[in-house]
Amino acid sequence: MRVALVQNDPAFAKTDNNLDRLLTLIESTPADFYVLPELCFTGYQFASREEANRYAVPSDGAVIGRFRQAAKEHNALIAFGYPEKAPEGPYNAAMIVTPDGRDLRYRKTHLFYREKDIFLPGDTGFDIIEWAGVRIGLAVCFDWFFPESFRTLALKGADIIAHCANLVMPYCQQANFTRALENRVYIATANRIGSEERTGEKITFTGGSVLVSPHGEYLLSLPKETEAVEVAEIDPFIAREKRINDFNDLFADRRPEYYS
Repeated sequence: MRVALVQNDPAFAKTDNNLDRLLTLIESTPADFYVLPELCFTGYQFASREEANRYAVPSDGAVIGRFRQAAKEHNALIAFGYPEKAPEGPYNAAMIVTPDGRDLRYRKTHLFYREKDIFLPGDTGFDIIEWAGVRIGLAVCFDWFFPESFRTLALKGADIIAHCANLVMPYCQQANFTRALENRVYIATANRIGSEERTGEKITFTGGSVLVSPHGEYLLSLPKETEAVEVAEIDPFIAREKRINDFNDLFADRRPEYYS
C-alpha cells in the first residue's frame, strides 16, 4: 500500500481555495491512501463557537462530496479533518472516505486548549474501517497525548492509524516512535504548517508530518515549514504480528486486571 502524507497551509475560511489546493496536491502524487491534516480546508483559529458553526460543513454535504469524488477518481482512501456541522453544534471531526462510497466518521475525543470553548466534545469513540483487507483507525491531533487513544485502535485491530493534526507542541513527531512501537502499528500523522493570529494570540504549527512503522522506523518525515506531499510503500500486514520474540506477545501478555 502506498501511503501519502499531505501537509498544507490553509488560508482561514477560504474553503473552496483550500480544497482546490488539497486536491491538486493529491493529484500530484499517486497513492492508495492519502492522510490530510486536521481542519484542513478551513483553518484552525476560530474566534467563537458561533464562528466555527458558520464555517462547519455537514458530513453529507457538497464539500465532503468533493473528497468522496476524489477517492473514487483516484481509487484511493482519503483521511481528512474538518469542522462538522451538527444540530447540537460544531465538532472537530475527521473522516476516511473510500473509493466504493463508504466512510468512517470520527469526532475528536480530547479537545486541546481553547478548542473546549469552540467545539463540542467528541462522542463517537474510536473505531476502524477496512478496505482491501487493511484495517485503518482514525484519530485527531491531541488524541495522541493519551496512550489509550492509539491503544484502543490497536486493540480493535487497526493496522494503520490515520492521525489528522494541527500540532503546535513539538513532541508528537518524536513520541510517535513509542506509540507505534508499543502498539505495533503504522502511524501516519499529517500536520499543517504556517501560523494564525486571529484572536490576539499567535499560533504556529510545526509541520514535520511523519509516517512511522510498527518497528519504530521513520518512513516519511516532511519539512517543517513548507507544503508537501510525500509517499512511502508499506506492508500493512506487518502490524498484525504482535510478538517481539518467542516468549512475548505485546497483546497476549497484557494483564488488564492489574491496570486499575
